[in-house]
Amino acid sequence: MHQSNSSPGFTPLHAAEHDSLLGYRSDAQAAELYDEATQRQYAVLGLLCALSGTSILNELSDEPLGACIQAIRLLCSDAAGLYSAAWESMQRGTA
Repeated sequence: MHQSNSSPGFTPLHAAEHDSLLGYRSDAQAAELYDEATQRQYAVLGLLCALSGTSILNELSDEPLGACIQAIRLLCSDAAGLYSAAWESMQRGTA
C-alpha cells in the first residue's frame, strides 16, 4: 500500500522496533503524545485499583489474572514509548 502525500507518516512506538504494528502519527505534537501516555497510565491505575479492591483476588484463576498483568505491562510499555516520543518532540522544538 502506498502512502498518500496528504497523510502523515508512521513512527514505531518503540524506536528499536521498526517492524512494530503499533505507533503514532509522525506529525503528532508532544502534547498529544503526552496526553495519550497519561491516559494509559490512568488505565493501569484503574485496573490496579479494581484488582486491589476485590475481596476474591486470591480466587481468580491464573488465566484472568495473567491477562490483567499482561494488560498492565502493555499499557506501561506503550506509555513509556509515548512519553519518550513526547520528550524527543519537545527536544526538536516541535511541541
